Amino acid sequence: MAEEKMDALLDYAGQKVETVVDTNRKLRVGIIGCGWIADAHVDSYKRMADVEIVAGADLIPGKAAAFFKKHGVEGVKTDYASHKEMLDDESLQLDAVSICTYNRQHAPCAIAALDAGLHVLSEKPMALDAAQCQRMIDAAKANNVRLMIGQCVRFE
Repeated sequence: MAEEKMDALLDYAGQKVETVVDTNRKLRVGIIGCGWIADAHVDSYKRMADVEIVAGADLIPGKAAAFFKKHGVEGVKTDYASHKEMLDDESLQLDAVSICTYNRQHAPCAIAALDAGLHVLSEKPMALDAAQCQRMIDAAKANNVRLMIGQCVRFE
């Protein structure tokens, strides 16, 4: 059984995700969770000329607005009571989100974003157990979007 799951994961890793990229516009990104790890995400996005941070959500009222103000990022919509409310806001025209929440919320937030057709960069750990990880992978496959876990130390 475990071997079959590993084979399925490896098969997925080798599949191409067909994405059409409009190079005439910036990638529109939202950040879910505005705690300390989100600092690295916003700092990196700010250095990318082809990325625009358009939204942020945090469970603590006012935290997202203060976070973006601290980072000097203007025009970010932050008046959301939850990540779901942000994901449902079609006016944002989001392309992707960063998941910077506490660990137990990585999978629920990522799955909601993937099911909304958004690409996801999630902080580590991917999820709390293998079943949640599989649901995240299944959501990415079903919606033909990319899912990446920020295993930053592995890239150094």
